Amino acid sequence: MNKTIIINISGVIFHIEEDAHELLKKYMNEVKNHFASYRDNFEIITDIENRIAEMFSGLLIKELKQVIVLTDVKEIITRMGNPSDFEAEDENEQSEPETEKTAERKFFRDMEDRVIGGVCAGIGHYFNIEARWIRIAFFILFIFYGFGLIPYILLWLVIPKANSRTEKMEMKGEKINLQSFQKNVEQELNAVKANFINATSHAGPGLSRLGSFIRNIITALADFVGTTGKFLIKILGFFIITIMSIGLISAFVVLLIFLGYAGSADINGIFPLNALRESLRPIIFVSAFFVLFVPLLGIIFFTLRVFFNNRTISKSIGFSLLMIWILALGTGIFYIAKNATDFKEQASFSELSNLKSNPENVYYLVGGEQRTLQEDISNVNGSNRIVTITTNDKDFDTPNHVNIDLQLAENQFPSIIKTYSARGINFDAAIKNAHNIEYYQFQKDSLLSFDYQSGLKQNSLWRDQQVNIKLNIPVNSTLYIDTELAKRFFRNQMDDCINDEDESKYIIVKATKNGFVCQKTSEAIDQEKRDREESGSKDSIRNEVIFN
Repeated sequence: MNKTIIINISGVIFHIEEDAHELLKKYMNEVKNHFASYRDNFEIITDIENRIAEMFSGLLIKELKQVIVLTDVKEIITRMGNPSDFEAEDENEQSEPETEKTAERKFFRDMEDRVIGGVCAGIGHYFNIEARWIRIAFFILFIFYGFGLIPYILLWLVIPKANSRTEKMEMKGEKINLQSFQKNVEQELNAVKANFINATSHAGPGLSRLGSFIRNIITALADFVGTTGKFLIKILGFFIITIMSIGLISAFVVLLIFLGYAGSADINGIFPLNALRESLRPIIFVSAFFVLFVPLLGIIFFTLRVFFNNRTISKSIGFSLLMIWILALGTGIFYIAKNATDFKEQASFSELSNLKSNPENVYYLVGGEQRTLQEDISNVNGSNRIVTITTNDKDFDTPNHVNIDLQLAENQFPSIIKTYSARGINFDAAIKNAHNIEYYQFQKDSLLSFDYQSGLKQNSLWRDQQVNIKLNIPVNSTLYIDTELAKRFFRNQMDDCINDEDESKYIIVKATKNGFVCQKTSEAIDQEKRDREESGSKDSIRNEVIFN
């Protein structure tokens, strides 16, 4: 029975049989002698030992044993290669094409080819894409969508950097054996020599001509960066952390407020919150909070790491935060999409009302930034009066669509058709949502008043409710349309009849057999004359606008 020896390879304890240990010891001496002439031979040997320790650990776990035997060492040597085989392999490489497949790539940040944190270069190595294309993609996302910075920072926090030569080789998909180590070292030496020659040929003459004045300027700038610059950078870092902390606290407070009012009727007047189902609001609010919270926290950790050289977050925590952010984003998108099914179907209904006619066939159309109500106060003087409810706060008003169209009546009786439409998860729900619309319009003698906005009944959700009004006016009638009302609802038809600088309150519109007619403003006529002169047209200019 072979004697068992305890050895330490790269800080890992192994039990190995004596004959296997002798072979391993001989092999390592050959490796050390081969790389003894290299400048960073200690780092190379350390990387090789780390790789051997990793392979031994894998063998023991795979074969469920605790002692390394001779066959294990021979297998490791076969996989790593012998230094004596290098010359023969070099000759074969010169005469035969490369057929060896690359090893599995691992995800690291490439600090040698970095612009900021080596993230793009690492992604490029992993997917075998040039790093510049990855950088361009992040730049486009950041410039046009404002999204590239957040994933870059999260990836910077989560992805480890390639420190050792082994990690750099794994990042590029190179096999971890002696030949790869030697080739990697030789490539580094050649690259250093080439860079040194290029730098000398380009910068040498310029550097030799630098005077003491320029050197003093460079020295002064270096001193500034080393002292004052560091102080300013720390102030900037503190400012960023303060702003992000305020953002975190604000997001948390807003979350608590929204959760407290998620089922309240008060929130139904706030857009876009009133577009969400009551049952879905809490989970969407929480998802939105974490989608915002994780990037803000990531920026704080990133600032501490870059500006204060303080690594306050481990890789596992960073990865957990990334998973939380992805989970929150996916959850939010899922439930928002689920809420969007409430807009699948559209339905509408109409109401026809006859208007009071008058002998003169004159009607005044007015409107305003207020709602109008017909309130029955028969117990007060036995009559009706008009009550106005002014709504000035429009910061979170629910979007509403009110459209008014003029059309010629088929008889001598004016009428109004109001069409209410809305969306819903099905036809019945859409009709119900349309019935939840509140729109106020009234007539008093020849005065027709229209609200600019529609409203929703209490506890109603916004489902793209719209009001379309068709005002049927008999021929030979005259309309006095309030200027503000005309700007709001008839701008396309009456643009040449509207003078924004004219202080007159009404625009006169006459209903004829050919349509509705209004007088053009002098500015519109002058502009049409200039257009005709430029085009060389000799057609006569009409002073009226006719529209239907």
